[in-house]
Amino acid sequence: MHMQTQTVPKQADVVIIGGGIQGAASAFYLQKAGMSVVLLEKDTVASHQSGRAWGFVRQQGRDPVELPLMKACIDIWPNLERDLGADLEWRQGGVLYVAKDDGEMARYERWLADAKPHDIGSRKLGRAEVEALMPGITSPGVGGLFTQNDGQAEPKKAAPALAKKAHELGAVILQGCGALGIETQAGQVSGVISERGVIKTRIVICAAGALTHKFVAKFGRRLPQQTTRGTVIRTKPVPPISAASAVVDGLGFRQRADGSLNLSDDINTDIDLTLSRFRYAADFLPGYKANWRNFNFHLDMRFIDDLADHLPGSPAADNPLMGRRQTTALPNPKRIRNSLAAFKRLFPHIETPVIVDQWAGDIDVTPDAVPVIDQLDNPKGFFVATGFSGHGFAMGPIVGKVLSEWITTGQSSINLDAFRLSRFETGEKRRPYDLP
Repeated sequence: MHMQTQTVPKQADVVIIGGGIQGAASAFYLQKAGMSVVLLEKDTVASHQSGRAWGFVRQQGRDPVELPLMKACIDIWPNLERDLGADLEWRQGGVLYVAKDDGEMARYERWLADAKPHDIGSRKLGRAEVEALMPGITSPGVGGLFTQNDGQAEPKKAAPALAKKAHELGAVILQGCGALGIETQAGQVSGVISERGVIKTRIVICAAGALTHKFVAKFGRRLPQQTTRGTVIRTKPVPPISAASAVVDGLGFRQRADGSLNLSDDINTDIDLTLSRFRYAADFLPGYKANWRNFNFHLDMRFIDDLADHLPGSPAADNPLMGRRQTTALPNPKRIRNSLAAFKRLFPHIETPVIVDQWAGDIDVTPDAVPVIDQLDNPKGFFVATGFSGHGFAMGPIVGKVLSEWITTGQSSINLDAFRLSRFETGEKRRPYDLP
């Protein structure tokens, strides 16, 4: 199916900007509800954040304000393969966090208390229970936190499957076609200017990841948004460890049904210094100060690339709402070495895994690490879904569902007040919730 060769329609009920999992899920649910949908993706579906995630599908450890959404989403995932007619490598083996000491266990206990009203079934484990869940582990800590009905899925498959099903239902999926601007008339969205022409519409969903703040700024609104860079490796199959995805001793990992592993450094975060980094710096400064030991700042070719993007005549300068087509994020070799060393330390009886793939991805973040899911007051008809701060892959299906509800009925089935854009404009100071 060559979705990028489709004819550009002159009008649609809804135009979606961004082909990550939020945009693809929105296209699926809206088209399923009978709306005509066009999705614009400047590259290919899932070519940025959504295809580069760890693949955890978790309620565990989330900011409590996200739990109503994620609890509803965990009911969607087990049936999504059937609904889409696609293999998403869904595996519902739970998520485990291992506490290295009593201080970390106290943090987990605090989260359990905060999450208790949402009744998601998370529980505290003792050391022996961790060892039973992860046979052969050498560092079971003092116990852990476990949520049985959390799971995992393959990021490279999920958004494409949602987009493909939306297309089968009648949605137009335009890959290699970015959005250049938004047309308005009398305080209402009236169209989207794409690389292949204008599409008339009264409703836009902007799910453009780290570029979303630029669209919002065009309407005089303020969305503080920056990016961090994550590195992930995939290995050849190893002997069975556990169906549970885990964070332990600075390592995040999950094992697929075929035995292969995704491994990633869970402690350190790479931040590439660019000219754009200084925008909204004051909003992120408290977080940088509180966690400075975990941030690694880099001045490298990405600074030069960003400088070039600001020069008149460059493609990115001419089309600032679209930015660069392909990510220039490179895996950090140190993170790869750390991940392999941590795995070998945890499971010395297993030979060092052989890497078959490695990648990096930019993660768009907000100062409080909570997303924005909102509609602007002016222009009306402009919806935003962004800022998922490294844990948006799992939420994709429910975000698409609630946006579809909001657009088709005027309200969503889940209260989205915690995700309003105005929280960054009214002086609210809320720090990220302190769990992995």
